[in-house]
Amino acid sequence: MLDFLQKTAAKIGRGLMTAFVVLAFRPKVSYKDKARHSCRFDKPVIFVGNHTSHMDGLLTSVVFAKAKGCILVAKDWYEKPALNWFLKNNRCIPMDRYGLDTGWLKASRKALKSGQSVIIYPEGRTGKGSEPREFKSGFVMLAVMSGAQVVPYAVDGEYKMFFGRRQRILIGEPEELSAEGKGLRPQYLESESERFRQAVINLMTEIKGDSQ
Repeated sequence: MLDFLQKTAAKIGRGLMTAFVVLAFRPKVSYKDKARHSCRFDKPVIFVGNHTSHMDGLLTSVVFAKAKGCILVAKDWYEKPALNWFLKNNRCIPMDRYGLDTGWLKASRKALKSGQSVIIYPEGRTGKGSEPREFKSGFVMLAVMSGAQVVPYAVDGEYKMFFGRRQRILIGEPEELSAEGKGLRPQYLESESERFRQAVINLMTEIKGDSQ
């Protein structure tokens, strides 16, 4: 009975969260491919982008809802009693930020196999710089092991609730990992991580240029 009540409450909570994001942030979603009008792709993908604010989780979970996006959440937040019931019922995958953790990798592969996409913040924490920090290579490992394509995206600027400029997000196209040297060797993982970091930087530059 408790499980049913939690699932029902989480569903209602997600509806309220979606309404809040739409009304407060008024997200303006653009695509690198001008002919695209939805982030629903032919197959489950791995979304990677810059991490500007703790609000990113709300924004991306709503924007990528049509792609059935599962979002990686810090395990220490996931296990908080006040949040756990909601997060576990809303496609969130816990990841230990401070220890050796492979559970998130197994859970993410399972999600991709079931037809859900995965949203990852490769920087591991929020940043206010003009460029994202070094990307951790976990998302490349997941792509190698699952065969999923990677979709870079960029979030622009600070969040202005209800008034001011709308929050903007530019979404790229699905990309395969480089075939040459493909595997789990550190050099390959680092190289691909940096390649997608540069793709996100390019999207950041483009979205800022469009907003001027």
